[in-house]
Amino acid sequence: MLRYVLQRLLMMIPVLVCVSFVVFFLMDLAPGDIVLQIAPQDATPEQIEQIREELGLNGTVFERYFRYLKGLLRGDMGESLSQKRPVADIFFERLPRTIELAFGSIIVAIIIALPLGILAATNHRSWIDGVSMTTSMIGVSMPNFWFGLLLIMAFSLHWKLFPSFGADAGIKSLILPAITLGTEQAGTLTRITRSSMLEVIRQDYLRTARAKGVPEKTVIRKHALKNALIPIITVLGSTLGNAFGGAVTTEAIFAWPGVGRLTVKAVNDRDYTLACGCIIMFTIILNLTLLVVDIAYAFVDPRIKAQYSK
Repeated sequence: MLRYVLQRLLMMIPVLVCVSFVVFFLMDLAPGDIVLQIAPQDATPEQIEQIREELGLNGTVFERYFRYLKGLLRGDMGESLSQKRPVADIFFERLPRTIELAFGSIIVAIIIALPLGILAATNHRSWIDGVSMTTSMIGVSMPNFWFGLLLIMAFSLHWKLFPSFGADAGIKSLILPAITLGTEQAGTLTRITRSSMLEVIRQDYLRTARAKGVPEKTVIRKHALKNALIPIITVLGSTLGNAFGGAVTTEAIFAWPGVGRLTVKAVNDRDYTLACGCIIMFTIILNLTLLVVDIAYAFVDPRIKAQYSK
């Protein structure tokens, strides 16, 4: 297991180098120049060139990238060009809010998706199955921005139960963004749960358990669901990783102070050090999340644990 974890961590190095180069190169191609935004309106060409040199923006894109990569290999993601602060400090200030939103949305998704998926599978081709699948399709198809605005109109403007923006009201501020993001995730998770349960639910060992007089609820909960968990864990892991990356639309609607909005602002400001730093951290978090998912497989399926030990 330890050898497998080390291999996965080492594989992250070339991935991070490739991601950083692609982001750096695309930021260079994007229109706009942060130097012209920072420089005074009456700045002379000489002054603009001096500012460019002080910020390390002189030279070709390859020269600037290798300077950036050299610092990155030392663990230094540089200083934000627009905020004049270390990128790591800015990112980790926003990260706790994104973690709150990510886990909140996952909890909402699990509460909705697992019961619906199990009900749909155990009542296959019935009206319950039809209602569950229709609900999941609505969750997948409904745009986040539209659903979020509906929640704001209903629960913030009409009933005044929850705040419509920011994160100053604690758990009350989290509820509407988590529901907005979680319902979208629940649609996919419901369909995966149903499909996975349908594959397991008619297996011979479950028929044997029923023949021995084991209650149907116990058969579903202890036997069927446990053996159907691997696809569900896979979807949960990728969903959680994407949520950690910043649900930009949801954060924008509710003015949630997370890393998604921070990254979009960095791109709009042409702040390449902040944009690169945020996306590199997203990549690390996503890879670590998927690694945790792979390790979780071993606790669900002993056969996978045996493969890790080879």
